[in-house]
Amino acid sequence: MSGQVLRRTYIRRFLGLKRYSRIVAWSIVSAYVGLIFAAILLGSHLLSLPLSAWTVAAMAATATFIGTRLRGINNIVHECSHATFAEERRDNVTIGRFCTAILMKSFRKYRDDHLSHHANNGDYENDAEFGLIEKFGLHDPISPRTVLRHLIVPLTGRHLPLYTSINLSAEDGRLFLGMRLLLLALMAVYLFFAPLAALIFVILPWFYVYPTLNFWTDCLDHAGLVGAEDELEASRNVLAPAIVRLLFFPRNDSYHLVHHLFPQIPARHLHTAHQELSRDPSYRRVPSAVRANDRQTVERALDASS
Repeated sequence: MSGQVLRRTYIRRFLGLKRYSRIVAWSIVSAYVGLIFAAILLGSHLLSLPLSAWTVAAMAATATFIGTRLRGINNIVHECSHATFAEERRDNVTIGRFCTAILMKSFRKYRDDHLSHHANNGDYENDAEFGLIEKFGLHDPISPRTVLRHLIVPLTGRHLPLYTSINLSAEDGRLFLGMRLLLLALMAVYLFFAPLAALIFVILPWFYVYPTLNFWTDCLDHAGLVGAEDELEASRNVLAPAIVRLLFFPRNDSYHLVHHLFPQIPARHLHTAHQELSRDPSYRRVPSAVRANDRQTVERALDASS
């Protein structure tokens, strides 16, 4: 069964899944912003403590945590681009613009580029997202050499020009352009008065950790699968332990194959959709969809119930 046939089989089951109300949606965004602000304050406190291996490790963990929360905000933008985060379409646009302003991006450009990725997944000429990163060789078959290459690219910084651009256009409106300019000004003031804290807990997370997580996520989602003829085999789920998914794949971002097959599913329901799809042998047989151990567990459960 192809991805198109699988979609036709299940699409009605996944229609009308509940999105967040306006209050809940903004509460989630506020929680992410609050965690980032609290982590910056914690980092500043850590700098006041005597230098030791523990404080250095804590500062590194704090900077990384801030980057992961920025990644979470990025994933909210992703949901808004599909209008699957909030119940009202206009709320998705407003929240998307607010969150992209935090990331120094444009929601309109993000949405246009991302929807072209869905329409042309793996077609470098027409996929606006992946066309820019063709040079990183995500289309190369997976091997120890390509895995090592994807791991060390961030050490060279080659990914940064494509993953850290600052958008100062007014295409999302003057309000959100003003928000980006204000945030840049606040960063500059913080850098002037507390340069070390600003470098470690603002500049590093915003302009290195977060874009590096984006690059590695693109590799995990698509490396070795770009150009596959069947969309069932053009993306993968990253079924890591729960704590890893919570930190590095916030908002169910690890179910990327499910998302490409059914982009209308709100992120909060992707895990449930994956579980239901896992009962289908055509989905379960795909190595990038289900782990071998999970496949065996599901098959034993199905045999026991039959």
